[in-house]
Amino acid sequence: MKKENTSFFSRIFGAKSSKPAIQQVTSVILTSSSQPHVLKQRMEEENMTHGETITANIAPVRLERIYKDEAVLYFCPMKKIDVLQVTAAGDGGQLPSNATLDGFSIAPEYKSGLYRIKNVEITSNGTMQVRATATTTWERIDG
Repeated sequence: MKKENTSFFSRIFGAKSSKPAIQQVTSVILTSSSQPHVLKQRMEEENMTHGETITANIAPVRLERIYKDEAVLYFCPMKKIDVLQVTAAGDGGQLPSNATLDGFSIAPEYKSGLYRIKNVEITSNGTMQVRATATTTWERIDG
């Protein structure tokens, strides 16, 4: 008979381990090589202006894993912004040149490659801000 390592109280009261399962995630970042000018170009093609906020799909973007807990997003291969909804109108001003990511992470099993990112929020106030939403998903589009 195999002996279990359980405390007296947990055997009596049926307590289970209170340790939650830890889920590993990889942060997604931008670097100076992420080519935000391509994002700006695609936003201009959609006639976006300063201060505008949209929900969109963007593709393709390149994801490169650099460390176990970090990956870099590159806009260089991006062909199109598929605008799903305009949340706030712009003020007609010029788009900023810098970009930021907010709230992006991937599961450890995601590999480097090309992806379609669905349901992101893009806004352009001070910087071009690409935010993950509760419905943002990553879809691999290459082998």
